[in-house]
Amino acid sequence: MFKKKVDLGVLLPAWLPVENYNHIAVLEGAVIPQPNSKHIDTHVSPGDFPYHHYTHDLTFNVKPDVTPDSRYTNLLAFSVVRSEKNGVVSADTILKEYVHVEWETGLGANNDGNICAELNKQGKSCGFYSSGHERKDVIWNWPTLGDWVHVEGLWLWDRGHPPARTEIHPARLIAVRRNIPVFMKLKGRQWGYATRVDVYASGDGGALNNNRAEAPEYVQKVKMSDKDYKFRVNQILPRPSNNSKLMYRIDSRKGDTYSGKVSVVSYPVGDVNPNDAFVEISIPWRNLPDTDVFARTIFVYWDEAEGLAAGAVMNKYKVSVKSLRFRHRKEFISKAEYRLFLEVGGDWLFLNDFADAEDILDDGIGKTRKRNIKIDQEFTVYLPEGKEFRVHAGGWEADGVNDIFGRLMDQYAPCNAETRRWIMDNLDVISPLKLKGCMDDHIGEVHAMHSAADIGEGKSYAMKSDGRKEKEICPCESGRQKNIFVLKYTIEPVTN
Repeated sequence: MFKKKVDLGVLLPAWLPVENYNHIAVLEGAVIPQPNSKHIDTHVSPGDFPYHHYTHDLTFNVKPDVTPDSRYTNLLAFSVVRSEKNGVVSADTILKEYVHVEWETGLGANNDGNICAELNKQGKSCGFYSSGHERKDVIWNWPTLGDWVHVEGLWLWDRGHPPARTEIHPARLIAVRRNIPVFMKLKGRQWGYATRVDVYASGDGGALNNNRAEAPEYVQKVKMSDKDYKFRVNQILPRPSNNSKLMYRIDSRKGDTYSGKVSVVSYPVGDVNPNDAFVEISIPWRNLPDTDVFARTIFVYWDEAEGLAAGAVMNKYKVSVKSLRFRHRKEFISKAEYRLFLEVGGDWLFLNDFADAEDILDDGIGKTRKRNIKIDQEFTVYLPEGKEFRVHAGGWEADGVNDIFGRLMDQYAPCNAETRRWIMDNLDVISPLKLKGCMDDHIGEVHAMHSAADIGEGKSYAMKSDGRKEKEICPCESGRQKNIFVLKYTIEPVTN
């Protein structure tokens, strides 16, 4: 009845470079929701293949910028689309509108034998796309919907989710220009508005692409020193006057070990459109260690007044996230093992970090019967007129597959009896007949976009989770994501 079937054809290999492992693809564009789908993305993936991951991936979609030489839109690929009408299945190809990007998070693992488990259970990162993170820290470098990004990384075919698609996976450098500004103390003046540019670069891409000394021999090395990294980022705030100087400030973040010297050059007048001021950021890496991590925020601002043009309207809001209540539990007998993430305006929190327990993954919301989870977190958002920001919550409920994350296999292993036997033996943990077996449970997500017009004089929100219905092998799990939980929060204007 529950016979396991594994198509080794999509696993060996699951990922295949479009060019080769030494090719570094470069992508720029806006982070968008997945078109025509309840699967919005720009989240920590609720499900990943455990034999190729230590932890779950942070994933997002980028609509490439259009350029005269098509340097970014050339990364778009055709995808096979199947449809059925009157019992006849037909297939066609369409050009995708976006490029998918993934980078392993380095958070949330607690299973025996996983190299990330010891640190993760303490609320600390084990590297990858969160290096330096400590318990209760804001995760500062992950993008959100509406941000603009510069991405560099491995361009490959993802064959593990048929039909195959191209993506950048893993990235090695992501620069995020936030869609909304910050208000902060600036050099030589009191307070002012600035464009926040979060830059993170590392060769620690994931379980199968990293520079770790203890990695299996089949893991691909990431040669960060193959090039120097250089890109430009536009200033999103209009120039107050023709005399305004474009300034910047660089703040190092936890986990930064970069041993080179970064360079930033300001251009208050654009070279194509005079109003498109920009900074050019250079991160030399040739002859530097491949294991260095670049983790810095560059604040770009005008030196006049508060850094805003006359007549610019800026709204200040306090977002108070109260609670997350599960309307439907994914576990009926045992305790639920949640991994929950919250994001407001580009600032991310791993909610497990806030448990009143030493082990955040085997206690607190990491193992609970509670339906109502208090959050009580506040965020300040500065919102220009005409823009919007996201409030997001999501995650998963860990089940049997959680126990085999980091149990790596060579994706270029021969398709023979020995490989099949190894896979089938290890898949026993997700059997629906095994106690706490099966895949991790999807719990749905909240992706709520808010503008000044929507908020008005302030509102209270109770947003229900949603998402496409997922295929599930377990008879007690429907794969439902709609109305699984409710996220409660308020947004209030702040006048001072």
